[in-house]
Amino acid sequence: MGIKFDGTNVKNGSKVVANMKSADQLRDGSSSGGKVLGNIKSRDQIRDGSSSGGKVLCNVKDGKNIRDGSSSGGRTLIKISDAAKQIGTSATGPSTALVWWFFAK
Repeated sequence: MGIKFDGTNVKNGSKVVANMKSADQLRDGSSSGGKVLGNIKSRDQIRDGSSSGGKVLCNVKDGKNIRDGSSSGGRTLIKISDAAKQIGTSATGPSTALVWWFFAK
C-alpha cells in the first residue's frame, strides 16, 4: 500500500505516519505534539525542522515544479502534479511538496 495524503494526515495503509494539523508544519505520527519534520513558513520554500531559519530543502516558486534548494532556477526534481499523484492527493500546493519530500522522494 502506498502513501496517501488527505490534507491533514499522511497514511501508509491505515497507519498515520505524519500529520499537518498545523497548516505550516509536517509532524511525525498522529499527534499534534510529534517531532516536526519540516515546515512551509515561507509560502514557497520547504524547510527542514520547525524553524523559519531551517535549511531550505526544496521550493515551489513557479507553482508547477518542485525544485532543489531555494532558487527558482534550481534543478527540477518533479512536477508538482506528478508528486501529488505519488502521494495520493489532488492538492498541488506547498503542502504536497512537503509531504512528497519526506515520504515519496
